[in-house]
Amino acid sequence: MKRIKTLLIGICCFLPSAFLLAQTVPADLAALFDQTLANMRTSMGAKSLSAAIQFPDGAVWANAAGISSQVPIDYVNAEDAYLIGSVTKTITSACILQLDEEGLLSIDDSLHKWIDTFPFINPNITIKQLLQHTSGIHDVLATEGQQDSLLADMSRFWTVEELIAAFIRPPDFQPGTSWKYSNTNYFLLGMIIEKATGNPFYVELRNRFFNPLGLGSFAIPAFEPLNSPVAHVWLNLTADNILDDGHSFYMSWLSLNSTAGAAGGYFSTPTDCTKWMRSYMRGDLLSAETMEKAKTLVNAPGVEGGKYGLGLMRGSFAGEFGYGHGGDLAYSASSYYFPEKDISITVFTNDANHNSWALSPVVSALMQTCKDYEAVSATSEENSKQPSIQAFPNPIFGVLRVEIAYAGANDGIEVQLLDIHGRTVATSSSQQGEAILNNLSHLPAGVYLAVASKDGRTIGTTKVYK
Repeated sequence: MKRIKTLLIGICCFLPSAFLLAQTVPADLAALFDQTLANMRTSMGAKSLSAAIQFPDGAVWANAAGISSQVPIDYVNAEDAYLIGSVTKTITSACILQLDEEGLLSIDDSLHKWIDTFPFINPNITIKQLLQHTSGIHDVLATEGQQDSLLADMSRFWTVEELIAAFIRPPDFQPGTSWKYSNTNYFLLGMIIEKATGNPFYVELRNRFFNPLGLGSFAIPAFEPLNSPVAHVWLNLTADNILDDGHSFYMSWLSLNSTAGAAGGYFSTPTDCTKWMRSYMRGDLLSAETMEKAKTLVNAPGVEGGKYGLGLMRGSFAGEFGYGHGGDLAYSASSYYFPEKDISITVFTNDANHNSWALSPVVSALMQTCKDYEAVSATSEENSKQPSIQAFPNPIFGVLRVEIAYAGANDGIEVQLLDIHGRTVATSSSQQGEAILNNLSHLPAGVYLAVASKDGRTIGTTKVYK
């Protein structure tokens, strides 16, 4: 039985109500996101960044900045798919938790109920300990020489059984006594999904999630075709510390793609990934009780945010707590849902010099853009019944003209230009109902507020952009 619930449009105070009815992202807000993404890519020096945000009304902003290939030049766009790496773990864990709700398994089951015995893997480890990375099982992807073996025969398809048999080592600790990230846990979970359902994990994930939710770009190329163009990954292939276009090399590396599997093998566009994260983390797919279990956190030293649940992380971005996951496998991804705002933010890069931790500032910058826009919009609504003022050109270039429609005397009205922190960046006084603010070309891109006041009392405001 599939547990896809009806997707509900929530009531949210995050954006003004006029925007909630529109089902589209306001053009001025979209332009701010575009600029934020472009600025962050430039400051990072990344080959590309691609990002998407879904809002409470279901509207999605998505854009990309940077290059896919260089000869010939090919720029990325929001429809390009990237490898999401360990963000895959949120999907695998959601499937396991659905199977638990359906009674096909219990997360308290021991491994010996579902899979054959492997050397160095305690058969009494529970499914919950796999989900939570408290099993103590050695990470086979961290075994010395493992990557060399995958490179020795790039066309070889590795099964999970072969991978574990070749690279398993003694456990890092006894089950339940500590925490350590291990991809082996999720390889085993993929095997359990097949044992419980009779379907390979990738068939089960497509039937349960991707098809019902309309997430057509999700695909795992070792097992099924990709449905979207792929942004080329950039790697240091020749050990000269210069990144190379690694697309042909990486996409033909079947030995790597087959081993990533249920732990990190999926590609997706940022739009589909951010829709996935919001649908899952807000509770559209599982009961509230199950989601509470998933969000019950343990200390996770070494992971971003320092906390881990059942296949999810918790982090703080621009003062807002979010649940999600990062992923790294040459490409990097960061995808989080923010329950207080009911929005999801996803950011990808194709640059192997930047990992998922490096994407956190981009998530934070996009969240801060949201919050700044909300603050300015709230101020504008509050002052909407006051005498109006108009400012042009908008966006600002070098000079801003502010016209004041005021029932009283129009001369001597003070006009201040405030940045998003409320700091005054320019002032002028009106003559014949118009104030001119000069020398504004140095201002950074962003949202500003022009405030007109008379005798110390605000008589009008308007929002302007740079």
